[in-house]
Amino acid sequence: MIHLIADSTFGIAKDYAENNNIKIVNLKLILDDVVTEEGFEDCWEEFYLRLKRSKGFPSTSQPSPEDFADKIKEIYAQDENAEIIILTISQALSGTINAANIAVKEFKGKKIVAIDSAQAASCGRIMVEEIVEHIKNGKTFDELVNNIIPTLKEKLMIQFVPETMEYLKRGGRIGKLSATLASILKIKPIFNFGNGKITITKKVLGLGKAISDMILELPKKLKKLYICYIYDNINIETIKNKLNALNIKFNDIVKISPVFGSHVGIGAIGLASLEEY
Repeated sequence: MIHLIADSTFGIAKDYAENNNIKIVNLKLILDDVVTEEGFEDCWEEFYLRLKRSKGFPSTSQPSPEDFADKIKEIYAQDENAEIIILTISQALSGTINAANIAVKEFKGKKIVAIDSAQAASCGRIMVEEIVEHIKNGKTFDELVNNIIPTLKEKLMIQFVPETMEYLKRGGRIGKLSATLASILKIKPIFNFGNGKITITKKVLGLGKAISDMILELPKKLKKLYICYIYDNINIETIKNKLNALNIKFNDIVKISPVFGSHVGIGAIGLASLEEY
């Protein structure tokens, strides 16, 4: 039987993980000297509230090889012939894949692999959901590793428009002067992350224009689309209305976990898409 292990940044729902035997390995956040395991969605509220009230910015701590090894052992305790696929946040954003690879080396002779998903946040979640469906449809370990997962890497994309430049400034992604000017002029950058690369596709005037341009960047043939937001859902109706006006259907509205969400900032709105494949 094929089993999955994913890290917490994918934001996989707790009941979905339990129902599909998916093991989750947590990253940690350190804010104002308080260490918090990222955990599932029911753990995020308290952290985001502290972030909103704090003047600081969190650092993150990736899992240890032992964290991955413990989850692997749990699977083998239930199924000694298990085939295991470990998926981690993109190496462009975190070194989590390195810890997973070290853990895999402990289990010589087993069919187990650690894979850099080349994705972040809800795109990782979509990848896991697609893999689960392929497993249910009888795809083999080798088909998943050699064909399906490489294809998914190329077909997934997440875009975000920040509500404020404050968190990008705190995290050192932009300077104080640039953040101030952008806020005064109401300039909104559109961030695009896919297949291990992050870019700013456009800088436009106003949130409405930014959301419209973000929608225009979606693949013409969509297999799955999630509206994503970071803690505060104040911009959900705006993006829903624009999608509805273009008759573009979305599958769900999902929250973004803190490790990724802290960097883009509270109130940001986004779209995670999977192109038909």
